[in-house]
Amino acid sequence: MAPNGGGVTLSYENEDIASLPSFEKKGYRTVPILYVNGSRIEDKDAVLARPGQTLLSYLRDVLGLSGTKLGCAEGGCGACTVMISRYDPTTAKIQHYSANACLMPVLAADGCHVTTVEGVGSVRDGLHPVQSAMVDMHGSQCGFCTPGIIVAIYSLLAQNPTRAYMEEHLDGNLCRCTGYRPIWDASRSLCVDAGDEPVGPCGTPCRECPERETCTLDCNVADGGGGGGTASEEEKKGDAP
Repeated sequence: MAPNGGGVTLSYENEDIASLPSFEKKGYRTVPILYVNGSRIEDKDAVLARPGQTLLSYLRDVLGLSGTKLGCAEGGCGACTVMISRYDPTTAKIQHYSANACLMPVLAADGCHVTTVEGVGSVRDGLHPVQSAMVDMHGSQCGFCTPGIIVAIYSLLAQNPTRAYMEEHLDGNLCRCTGYRPIWDASRSLCVDAGDEPVGPCGTPCRECPERETCTLDCNVADGGGGGGTASEEEKKGDAP
């Protein structure tokens, strides 16, 4: 008896593919269309994508892009973060969002553009401002989680480069060495509205700094409340009647 219990063998239950009607075997595309870091993947490599394969496995094992890391393998740490860009016909715009490559099937990226940390920037080709900010503000120590964090920030800036959007959506990336303050400062410094308040060389906006009361840097704003810092010339002009 057929597995469906009805006594009739359905087409998909028959192991003999030749029994399927001929029109069901024609007109199907068997090679996925994949774009990675600005280039379309050649058919000889795209055809190697398997139905049961994750995007992370394909990027690392087939394309050799090892910047995307395997951490928890269950979408919790964010080390495998990549950016997916997809055209939205309802808005006629390209939507950018981050995805966990360890969970996403590679064939789910058919027709999409995938950006890995190699596509963001490199020492050889030049660092992207996101990468430079992470370096300048000491947002990385062991570095294992850093590629995923960089791509996550890059994705948010591509979609909506405002501080409010960054603060609301930068989530899902774990860092066990650095702590999150320098990472947050690096991401916020790149937003289009980052210049709305004084920022010290530490990267932290002065009026939001938890050490503002004791900070002795000259850049500390005049209303710092006992920190010993002095106001900049621009701030002095702003305080003048």
